[in-house]
Amino acid sequence: MKRKDSEKLFAELPPVAGEYIRLVIKRMGYRRKVREDVQAELAAHFEDALRNCNSEQEKEQKAQKVIDAFGDAKMLAVLLRRAKKRCRPLWRMVFVRSFQTIGVAFICLVFYCIYLSLGKPTISINYVQRAGEIACPVADEGLNAAPLYLEAIRLYAEEPNIAEKKLLSVIRGKQTPAELTEEELTLMKRWIADNNGAFEIFKQATNKPYCWWKRQAKNNVMFDMLMPNLSDMRKFGYLLCWRAKLDAATGQIDEAFNDLSTCYRAGMHLKGPRTLIEQLVGISMEALACSTSSVILQDKEIDSPKLQAFQNEFEKLIASDTFTVNFEVEKFCFYDTIQRCFTDNGCGSGHFIPGSLNFTNLDSIFDDPNQWNIITYTISLGYALTTANRCETIKKFENAYGKYEQWTKTTPWQKHQVNFNAGRELGLADRSFVKVARHPLYYILMPAMEKVIELSYRNKVHCEAVVTTLAIMRYKQDKGDYPETLEQVVEAGYLKELPMDPWSDKPLVYRKTEGNFILYSVGSNFKDDGGQVFRDDKGKVKQWADEGDWVFWPVVK
Repeated sequence: MKRKDSEKLFAELPPVAGEYIRLVIKRMGYRRKVREDVQAELAAHFEDALRNCNSEQEKEQKAQKVIDAFGDAKMLAVLLRRAKKRCRPLWRMVFVRSFQTIGVAFICLVFYCIYLSLGKPTISINYVQRAGEIACPVADEGLNAAPLYLEAIRLYAEEPNIAEKKLLSVIRGKQTPAELTEEELTLMKRWIADNNGAFEIFKQATNKPYCWWKRQAKNNVMFDMLMPNLSDMRKFGYLLCWRAKLDAATGQIDEAFNDLSTCYRAGMHLKGPRTLIEQLVGISMEALACSTSSVILQDKEIDSPKLQAFQNEFEKLIASDTFTVNFEVEKFCFYDTIQRCFTDNGCGSGHFIPGSLNFTNLDSIFDDPNQWNIITYTISLGYALTTANRCETIKKFENAYGKYEQWTKTTPWQKHQVNFNAGRELGLADRSFVKVARHPLYYILMPAMEKVIELSYRNKVHCEAVVTTLAIMRYKQDKGDYPETLEQVVEAGYLKELPMDPWSDKPLVYRKTEGNFILYSVGSNFKDDGGQVFRDDKGKVKQWADEGDWVFWPVVK
């Protein structure tokens, strides 16, 4: 209340009454409007009590009695404040309480965010070192192929160009030397000759029983782990296969088959407890050796003893090969991320640490680094507030990897029979806001490995198809005609067992044709299309298409 209004209100009251009222209002400490009303009410109360007093002295005495009746000013102020609060409308009380609750919650949230931000990871295991150790079954460096591979790569002569394009990209799709132009053939022969020294060392490497690379990574972060020279390994594979084709074309069959075995063994060195990328390159090199073998077998007439020698060698390689995807190193990537993104808290149930996960895919959106840092930290803080703790996150990942390891032992046909869907089984298909907020790392980092498992089955059936083709050709040369069934080939001792098709859980489809035979898998549509391959609108064949059969023999141009 303004000072003038207050003096006017107390003009008729004794000074002791005015001082008492002012003291009560001061101690009341409430909203201004309420204090004004209370002051007016107290003044009116004193006026009523003093109305019949005839002198100033009598008013003074009467006012003191009223003050004594009211009691201590501080206590009266407290009682008045409580009374006014109890008399507030319900909606106002709800509003005030709600606002107070929000305020307290916000303060708690701020302190909780500070608590989360102060979390520190405990880097207790060097998973980069562990990844190197599991690929190293022995300590003898003399049994390790990696140093020889590195030496071969150092000696590697770079691929020549044709019209400013790499030779392999120009001849892509061409299968035999006869399909190359004179310039392409000349460059290919020169490129092979320039790499003869590197080939010899590369071949020595493939004859080593083991291969382990020295793993390196910036700050020992698994996701920054340097891969071995995978692109160079693939180039050696392509070059070896073209050398095999050229040797076969000039009648050097033994040398051709030797190069194909070398390519296959190099692929085997990239499989096992390694990253998925390494295993995929290993699978592709083995597939390259298989497809080149079929091209040579179709292009050249080869006598039975040479076919038998190559079949025996190929069967040994397949027997020692692993066609099961290994997830150990991939799990190390996950475990390393967990120990860097979560606190430990002694019992492993730590919380997500804001700022521990880099959102590199969003880096190009922001020009200002400070703005970028603020945005990424805010996103990361949001994850920290909603993400499940360390124990729950580990359990969810390990459950997924456990399922993947089971699925490596389940054929595509068996999955098809139960209408299998990997995304549904792993919960990746349901990306609701709540689930993604609860397990963001799972949805961000969990790789789609079902395709890799399918590739391993393709690789296995392709290798077995090559062995089967060799056996059928030997049967024909020795018996004078192609067999009526694959069972005849097994019974005659040319094949140890029937080659099974993972997409039908039956043997590969074999039919004797006029002067030839056909051998194929029913493919990923799980039905026999009579050996018809899939062709696109331009008539181009796609060997592993979702439609049509996957024909291994005859080689489809």
